Amino acid sequence: AGHMRFGGVAVGVLLALMGVVWTLQGLNSTLVPRSFMTGSGSWVVIGLAATVVGITIAVWSWRHRRP
Repeated sequence: AGHMRFGGVAVGVLLALMGVVWTLQGLNSTLVPRSFMTGSGSWVVIGLAATVVGITIAVWSWRHRRP
């Protein structure tokens, strides 16, 4: 049960971090490398959605206790 909890948290955190990078690229930030995503509003929306979903998965996995 502990492995599943850790896995869910890890997946959620990784997805959230990827979402932050995608959002920053979409916003044309100098903090992240340039790519085909740079300056694209679509990647801002996708990144924000991925960040929210990732945080939700991580928090739910952390709080959910399996018997």
